[in-house]
Amino acid sequence: MDSLVQDIRFGLKLLRKEKGFTAAVLVTLALCIGANAAMFSAVSSVVLRPLPFPHPERLVKLLNSYPNAGGPRGGAGVPDYDDRRREIAAFDAVALYRGGGVTIGESGSPERVSALHVTPSLFRVLGVRPVLGRAFTEEDGELGSEHKVVLSYALWQQRFAGRDVLGTDIRVNGQPYTVVGILPRGFAFEDPEARLWLPLAFTPADRGDDRRHSNNYQMIARLRPGATLEQAQQQVDALNRRNDERFPAFREILRAAGFHTIVAGYRDDLIRDVSATLYLLQLGVLLVLLIGCVNVANLVLVRSTARVRELALRSALGAPHRRLVRQLLTENVLLATGGGGLGLVVGWAGVRAFRALGAGQLPRGTEIHMDAVVVLGTLLLAVVAGLVFGAIPVARLRAHRLAAILREEGRSGTAARSAVALRAALVAGQVALASALLVGAGLLITSFVRTLGVDPGFRTDHVLTAAVSLPVTRYPDEAARRQFAQRAVERARAIPGVVAAGATDYIPFGNDDNGSAMTPEGYVPQPGESPLAPLWSLVTPGMLESIRLPLVRGRLFRESDDAAGAPRVALIDQWLAKRYWPGQDPTGRRLFQGVPGLMPDSEIQYYTIVGVVKDSRFEKLTGDVAPGHVYIANGSDPSAHLYFTVRTAGDPLAAAGTLRSRIAAIDPDLPVYDVKTMEERISASLTLARARMVLLAGFGSLALFLAAVGIYGVLAYAVAQRTGEFGIRVALGGTARDIFGLVLGQGARMLGVGLLVGVAGSLALTRFLRGMLYGVSATDPLVFAAAIALLVAVTAAACLVPARRATRISPVEALRG
Repeated sequence: MDSLVQDIRFGLKLLRKEKGFTAAVLVTLALCIGANAAMFSAVSSVVLRPLPFPHPERLVKLLNSYPNAGGPRGGAGVPDYDDRRREIAAFDAVALYRGGGVTIGESGSPERVSALHVTPSLFRVLGVRPVLGRAFTEEDGELGSEHKVVLSYALWQQRFAGRDVLGTDIRVNGQPYTVVGILPRGFAFEDPEARLWLPLAFTPADRGDDRRHSNNYQMIARLRPGATLEQAQQQVDALNRRNDERFPAFREILRAAGFHTIVAGYRDDLIRDVSATLYLLQLGVLLVLLIGCVNVANLVLVRSTARVRELALRSALGAPHRRLVRQLLTENVLLATGGGGLGLVVGWAGVRAFRALGAGQLPRGTEIHMDAVVVLGTLLLAVVAGLVFGAIPVARLRAHRLAAILREEGRSGTAARSAVALRAALVAGQVALASALLVGAGLLITSFVRTLGVDPGFRTDHVLTAAVSLPVTRYPDEAARRQFAQRAVERARAIPGVVAAGATDYIPFGNDDNGSAMTPEGYVPQPGESPLAPLWSLVTPGMLESIRLPLVRGRLFRESDDAAGAPRVALIDQWLAKRYWPGQDPTGRRLFQGVPGLMPDSEIQYYTIVGVVKDSRFEKLTGDVAPGHVYIANGSDPSAHLYFTVRTAGDPLAAAGTLRSRIAAIDPDLPVYDVKTMEERISASLTLARARMVLLAGFGSLALFLAAVGIYGVLAYAVAQRTGEFGIRVALGGTARDIFGLVLGQGARMLGVGLLVGVAGSLALTRFLRGMLYGVSATDPLVFAAAIALLVAVTAAACLVPARRATRISPVEALRG
C-alpha cells in the first residue's frame, strides 16, 4: 500500500510538472467523455431504462390500422374495449384513455391544466395505487357516477398545499368533482404535464356496433403472467376475423382499407420515433470518443518516447519491471480519472443543453438525467481508458526490448520507426472517423434546411394562435357555442393592428389527429378500393384568410354560412378535387363524413362544396400525411374547443394580452391558453430534427478539431525528431521547398489514407440516416464533396505550421540539436 501511495504522489508530481501534456489530455478526455456521458444519459433514460411500472414488459399498446385509407396508426373505439377485455385471454386488463385540457377553479380564478380521461381499469393496467385515497372503481365509470377525480401529487401540493382534500369537491369545467385519490410523487403516464385523472363513462350509443372503428381513444393492456406478445396478437387477429363474420357490412370496406390491429410492446411503441435518432447520436459520440482516445494515445506515445531513456535507466539500476509498469499505469489512470471527473461536469452541462434543444417534448424526454449508472459507467470508462493508455508505454518497456529501444532512440535522435508508423496510423483513423461524422452532419443540415424550405401551403408569419375550451355547463347547446365563437372572432378582429381573425377546432401543427372517412355523394368505389380518411376542420369565416390559404376555385366561407340553420357547406383541397372529380369543377357537389353501410342513413349529413383551396400541410412539414383536407363551417356543428388564429400587421405576440382581455370581457371564467405564434408551432414540430442536426454537427465539429490537432501533433513531433535530418539535407543543398514538401507529403499521406477509409465508412453510416432525411439522398455527392473539402482545408492548415517550422531549420540548429 505504501508503494502505491508513493506511485500516486510521484505521478501527481510528474503530471503537475508536465502541464502542457496534462492539460491537453484532460481537456480532450473531458470533452469526449462528457459528450458520451450526456448522450448516454439520454439513451439510458429514454430507451434503456424500464418504464416506472410493475412488470413493464407486460404492457402492450393496441392500434387499429387502416394503411390503405391513410390511417396506419389509429386508436381504438369503445366496442373494441368491450370486446377485447371480454374475449382476449392473454390480457389481464385492458384500458382506454384520452388526453385533453380541463378548466379548474372557482368563478373568477380559472386555470387550464392538462388531464387524462381514463377507464377505471387503467390503474390496474399500470399497476399504480394512489398514495392517499383510492383509484377509480368500475362504478365510477358508470353514467351518473363519473364525477370523481384523482389528483397528481404536484397539483395537490401546488393548489392545496398538501391538505386533506379527500372527499371534497373541486370544480372541473364548471362542475363539481369529488377528490378520491392522490397519485404518487413523480408519477406520470404519457403526458408528464397531466394534473388530473378523470373517469370515462360511456353511453349505450358509445357501445353500439355502429360506433365500431370510431377510434377516439388510445388503448393499452397488460398481459397475463406467462402470456406473450405473439399470443396476444394471434388472439386479437382471431377476434377481428370473428367480427368480420359478425358484421358483414363492414367486411369489404375494412378489407379494402387493409384493416388490422397492431399489438406492440408499450415501451417500444412509445419511443419508436426517437430510438433510432438516439442510437445514431450515441454512435456519433462514440466515434468522437474514439477520436479523442486516438489523440490521447498519440500524446502518450510521444511522452513514452521522451521518457523511455529515463525508464530504461531506472530498470538498469535495479528497479523491478513490475514497479515501472505500476508507475506508468498509475500515472495514466490518475490522468484518465481526472478527465472522467471533468467529463461528468461537461456531461451535466450537456444534459441541460438537451433540455434547451427541446428534449422535454420527446417521449420520456422529461426523464433525461444523469443517474448513478451513468456516473459509475463514466468513471469506469475513464479508468479503462487510463489502463489502455498506460499499456502503450508498458508495451515498449518489455525487459527484452530495453537495450534495443535505447540503441534505436540513440541513433541520430530519431524516434523508433514503429512508433512513428503507429502514430501515423492512429491519425489516419482519426481522419476516417471525422470524415464519417462530417458527412452525416452535412446530410442532416442539408435535410433540415430543405425542410425549412417546405411550403406548408399557407402563410405562417404574423399569426398568433390561442385556445379556449367551452364548459358544457355554461355552453350546453349549439346555439351558445355558435354565439360565443361569433362574438369572440368579432372582438379579435377589432384589436388594433389585426388584419384578419378566425377560429378553428384543428390548429396547424397542433399535434392533433383529426382524420375521418369521407364519401362523395353518388361515388361508386372500384372493387377493392379503400375509403379515404382526410383531415376535417371546423372553421369560422376569416380563419383561412388569417393564414392566407389561397383559394383555387369557388369561394371561401361567408358570415351567412356560419348562421344557425344555414345550409351545410364545405371547402376541399386540390388533392381531393383531383382524386374524386378529375378535370371537373367540384363546386356544387356534395359529400358526407363517414362511409355508407357503416352508419345509419339518418346520421348522414351532406355538405355542399363551395370552393377549392390549395393543398396544405397541417400536421408536419415532411413525411407521410393524411390525404386531403375538408373544411366545414363551424356554425353547422359548433365546436366547444376553439383555436383562434389572428393575423397582425406587426409582432403577433403583442396582441396576446388584448386578445385575453377581449375573451375575458365575454366570459371571465374562460382561461386563454396555449398562446403561440404559428412559427413557434412549426418550430416545435421540428424539435427532433433540429436536435439531431445540432448534436451531430457538434460532434462532427469536435471530431474535425481533434483530427486537426492529431495531424498537427504528429507532424510537429516528427519535425522535432527529424531536426538533424533536415539540417543535413539543407547542408547538402536541399531547399526550403524540398523540406516543406517532405513534411506536407507526410501529412497528405495520413489524410489520404484516412479519407479513403472514411468515405467507405460514411457510406455505411448513411444507411442509418436514410429514414431521417428529406430532400437529399444519403449518398448526395455534393454533401460528400463539401465534407471532404472542409476536412482537407482544416487538416491542411494544421499541416502548414509544422511544415513552415521545418523550412527554418538550419545546419547549425541541427548540430546543436
